Order: sequence, then C-alpha cells, then structure tokens
Amino acid sequence: MRASCTFIACVAAGFVTLHAQSGVLELNDAGWKALRGGNNEKAARLFAEALTMRPNDPVLLLGAGATAQVLGKPRDAMARLTRALEIDPRLTMASKLLGQIAYSEGQVDVAIKVYEKALKYAPSDAEIVSELEEWRRDADVHRSFEETRYDRFRVMFEGRAEQSLAMQATQVLDSAFWRIGRTLGEYPTEPIVTVLYTEKQFRDITRAPEWSGGQYDGRIRIPVAGASPRSELFERVLTHELTHAILANIVPGGPPAWLDEGLAQHFEGADPHAAQRRLKAGGRWIPLKQLTRGFGSMSAAQAQVAYDESLVAVGVMLDRPGFGWVRLLHRLADGESFEDAIVNFGFSYADLEAPFAR
Repeated sequence: MRASCTFIACVAAGFVTLHAQSGVLELNDAGWKALRGGNNEKAARLFAEALTMRPNDPVLLLGAGATAQVLGKPRDAMARLTRALEIDPRLTMASKLLGQIAYSEGQVDVAIKVYEKALKYAPSDAEIVSELEEWRRDADVHRSFEETRYDRFRVMFEGRAEQSLAMQATQVLDSAFWRIGRTLGEYPTEPIVTVLYTEKQFRDITRAPEWSGGQYDGRIRIPVAGASPRSELFERVLTHELTHAILANIVPGGPPAWLDEGLAQHFEGADPHAAQRRLKAGGRWIPLKQLTRGFGSMSAAQAQVAYDESLVAVGVMLDRPGFGWVRLLHRLADGESFEDAIVNFGFSYADLEAPFAR
C-alpha cells in the first residue's frame, strides 16, 4: 500500500506572486502555470531563467525547489528551499515542502527542526502542528532502533531478535530491485529506507487500515510480529512496498494508484487468475478512473475489489511482449495523464477494464 502525497500539487495551486519587474513576474507566473499543468521541464527552465535575474528571490527559489522535487531531484529541492527560508523564514509553503521532503528522505530530525522553526511564524497552522506531532512520535519510536545497510538499502529494526530478519530483508530487497528494474527499464539510485515494526508500532506510526500489511510513504514500513527470515509473506510484502518505492523514484508525483498497486502485486507474485475469479464471483467493479487516489479509505471488501482490478488491468499490459514501461512511466513523470499516455501504446481504459467490466 502506498500513502498518498499531494503537497506539491497544493503548492502549485496556491503559488505566491512576486512584486518585481514585469519580466521576472511573467517568468514566475509561467513557471507555476507549467508546474500546475505537469510541464515540469519547462517549469524548471522558467524558474532557472528568472533566478538569473533575481538569484535571491525566495518565491523563485520555492518554485525551483518544488519543480526539482517533482523531477525526482530531492537534494536540489532541499538546497533551493533551504536558501529560500534563509532569505525569508516566514515563507510557510517553503517550510512545509522542505519538511516533507526531508521526512520522505529519512531525515526526520531535519524535518522536525524545519517545522519547529516554521511554527514561530505560523503558530496556528493546523497542518504543521499535526505533522510535527506525528514526526516527533516517529522519532521517539526510532531512537532505540539499529540499522543495517547494503548497497542502496537501509533497514531499521529494534533489538537483536530482529537482526536476522533485517539481514534477510536486505537480500530480498536487492534481488527484487534488479528484477523489477529489468521489467520497468530503470534502476533508481536514491537510497531506500525500510523500517521493521511491531504491529502496534506500525499502526501507531502509519495509521494504516487494519487490512494493510505494509506501507510506503517515503519509507517502506512493515509490521513483522511473528515473521521468520524465510517467511514467504515477509518477502512478498517487502517486494510489494519496494515496487512503490521504485515507482515513486521514477514518477515523483506518483502513477495512478491502481497502476501502482497493480504493478506492486505483480512483482510480489499475486495470482491474477484468482483475482479475476473473485471479481467474476463478486459481480462488482469500479472504473479505473475512480482508482487514482489510493485505497486507504476503503473498507476491506472495497479494497479487495480495487486491488483485484488493479492486478488484472496491469496484466493486460504485461501480456503484450515488449510493452514500453519506461516510456509510459516517463510520460507520467512529465505530467501527462495516464489516459492520454496509454493511447500511444494502443490501449484505452476500456481495453484494460475488459476482463472485469460489466
């Protein structure tokens, strides 16, 4: 299961205008317009050009930082946003975005400090207050955790009892990473953090629904109570959440939830024939266009239908030899809608829904 993240869209929707000469003002407005429309490369060029005229303008730095994050460059984004806040610490949008990026990159202490400073200037901002409370709770839980590292993977765990599980996790993640990359045509380079929790820690930290066996929200989070290093379920959940992490690195804004979950199930080894049988027996289906935002608010029964449809629809594309996954994902990363992108591969939503639609 992947947690939804739409803050970049909110920043773009509520961008700050400049008080500047017309040329810079026009570049700023055009940059935010391009970012809202998903034309991210154009937005990057516009903000870069504006910054050559006003290199220390915090609003332009905010725009450049937001664009860098959408383009999958979190370090560049953090540098831009940090500079914006050095110039204008009251720029709450920059604080929120910097805090969220830092948190998603595993820099929880940095995220907390950013939000603590932001509260000095926006003490009544409910979103900052709420997220800061969650991050502090997160940090408190992790203080006693140890860590094992292998290549691009960091696995956090608590106590010697979980050490063998953490070592197995790095092996599963490494093997699955290369297998997933071969299909999708890309191997992201950003570090991937996995945290192994007790059941209570997992529910307290993630607030995930009871039916969820794991979550990806910038970190892979998995409850491991009773799991053994050779547990098939443990390996499947790790692979499922790793798929979300890889897709998030390729498509920073995230692919449609059904595509995300369908691919995650495919790589974990879920059975599409069983999914299709359940859909046929249940007699219910949900249009894929209604499954773009995540399944976290659904009941267990609704989520089962959504997951089954996702797996079957992705299978339609996987059944075509040589399907261009990397081209599709890059179109989505550039802001193109799935509906517009998929026609270039000879498919429509109706084709993908054909195995279960009534």
